[in-house]
Amino acid sequence: MTRGAPPRLRRRPDCAVAILGAACRLAGAAALDAFWTLLAEGRDAVTTVPADRFSQAAFAHPRRGEAGKTYSFAAGTLGDIAGFDAAAFGISPREAAEMDPQQRLLLEVAAEALEDAGIPASRLAGSGTGVFVGASLTDYGDLRQADAAGADRYFMTGSALSILANRIGNAFDLQGPAQTIDTACSSALVALHWACEALRGGRVPAALVGGVNLLLSPFPFIGFARAGMLSPTGRCQAFAAGADGYVRAEGAGVVLLKRLDDALADGDAIRAIILGSGVNAAGRTLGLSLPSQPAQTTLLEQVLAEARVAPDRIGYFEAHGTGTAIGDPLEAGALGAAIGRRRREPLPIGSVKTNIGHTEPASGIAGLLKAMLVLEKGQIPASLHHATPNPAIDFGELGLRVPVALEPLRRRARTVTGVNSFGFGGTNACALLAAAPAPQALARLGLPALEAALPPLLLSARS
Repeated sequence: MTRGAPPRLRRRPDCAVAILGAACRLAGAAALDAFWTLLAEGRDAVTTVPADRFSQAAFAHPRRGEAGKTYSFAAGTLGDIAGFDAAAFGISPREAAEMDPQQRLLLEVAAEALEDAGIPASRLAGSGTGVFVGASLTDYGDLRQADAAGADRYFMTGSALSILANRIGNAFDLQGPAQTIDTACSSALVALHWACEALRGGRVPAALVGGVNLLLSPFPFIGFARAGMLSPTGRCQAFAAGADGYVRAEGAGVVLLKRLDDALADGDAIRAIILGSGVNAAGRTLGLSLPSQPAQTTLLEQVLAEARVAPDRIGYFEAHGTGTAIGDPLEAGALGAAIGRRRREPLPIGSVKTNIGHTEPASGIAGLLKAMLVLEKGQIPASLHHATPNPAIDFGELGLRVPVALEPLRRRARTVTGVNSFGFGGTNACALLAAAPAPQALARLGLPALEAALPPLLLSARS
């Protein structure tokens, strides 16, 4: 793909999509390799919000239901989020200071995803590459409103949610659609689905897809505490008897996508293949934030059917798994109805939220990266805090199980992993992944091996 080259507009609605590059910043993991190490070692990266973010003492109270207070500041955090090399992205220091740290973080992770794919940003410049970002929070802009005189000409672009996607498109001169998508906790996986739809429809030649979340204000903690959603024990205990709510977390992840046949033709390195994806909504339930098991089941069945994936091909499923008393049993019921009961062996399920907390709008990309790494490494990490299974879930009858130690991925022909992501307003998303083509399979197609010996690597810097 070269600058000014016309996009390939061949409509292939059922084509597979390749993940070429991936990068992340998550609690306890500043890069993708570190993320896998954290998962494989079964570490819990949840701590508490750093003291320099805001005064916790002013808003904390141990009693649940206390007005204007929260009973938990437990969180998976990134630590320092202030550092940013503005010059590397052609941004002035003055403008960078007015930018939501979420914008700065996404720019860095997007650049790392391109590096991981081995594709210079200059090769995409001027192309119709799309940018699809999942995000929800505007903490930075909200806090700045208390000091109206402190805003300058860059405040509005620095704080608007829409600019998260636009900023990437502007920095790398990408001229395809740039969309920030907010469906709450399912935002990033919904963004992935619409990116895949744009690729399948031939509307973009490539897409950068990401999600981001930073915890900059005490007020969402207070709101979620008042709603009783936060875990008083400070842990996401997915599918466990102790499930008592979720733990907030921050982080970002980005993947670079192309249509699989284009990636193969171009000789791109491929990390994994997205066989199918889908989105639906719960409709009317007993309450706006209460999930719908029938809607989740319908979505799973739809994506399985469209991707032509039999339940027995799925080696692992990364569940939404927030560790709530209502959500976990309903999701387990949907996974059992659509997959578990239709298999010969129980389906392994787990949740990355037990390791890093719930990154809210970015949680879908965290789950996607974990599902991709399971395929790459051939291992399933433990789902933590699961000493006693949730008695409200009949794992045997549903054909499900939760791995509590690192175990091998049981390889079958064309093994698949899945990812769920659900928003608290009722928007559900799902994706199915398969491993990258083996070198011998590429050889049979007359294509170059993706794992050929590499030439020397020459490094340079902007200045």
